[in-house]
Amino acid sequence: MDDPAHSKSTAEPARTPSAIAAVAGGLVSAFGWLMCTLATGALAAFAALVIGVRPSWVILVLALPLALVLKVCGCLVGRWAGAIAALATLLAGFYAVCLVAVARIAATTGFPFGLAFRTGGFGLTLQVAELGLDAVAVLVYAGAAVIAAVLGTWLASPRASDTGARRMP
Repeated sequence: MDDPAHSKSTAEPARTPSAIAAVAGGLVSAFGWLMCTLATGALAAFAALVIGVRPSWVILVLALPLALVLKVCGCLVGRWAGAIAALATLLAGFYAVCLVAVARIAATTGFPFGLAFRTGGFGLTLQVAELGLDAVAVLVYAGAAVIAAVLGTWLASPRASDTGARRMP
């Protein structure tokens, strides 16, 4: 069958995505990054409260799974992958510390969790969160960020086996 409509569609090169599609893809990726980061922070806060350790130690453990999940979600691409993974780890740690601080405020005041945050506000939450920060916690957060950055960079880098399989002689 020599129908020009059929042969033209198969011979046409693949089109690049439009600007709207590129912006929409970036927004979806940013949303996925934020949700994965906040979920990791909430998980770290919960684990820290249940186990009875500081959230920094839990974030150190969760830095690797967070980087892997970000890679699966498509958030770690390009040369900024290490910085994106490190920033996600630090934001997850900050969120975990704030959640633990609100839980401490709630336990002290006897208010429910949400009411304790609304009553104390963000300023009180930050002041209570700063009470738990010391030199060791800062070093642990920095170490977690470095681990996430190294893993994120490694996950985003093209591997020799992948590039060699794609090349045609």
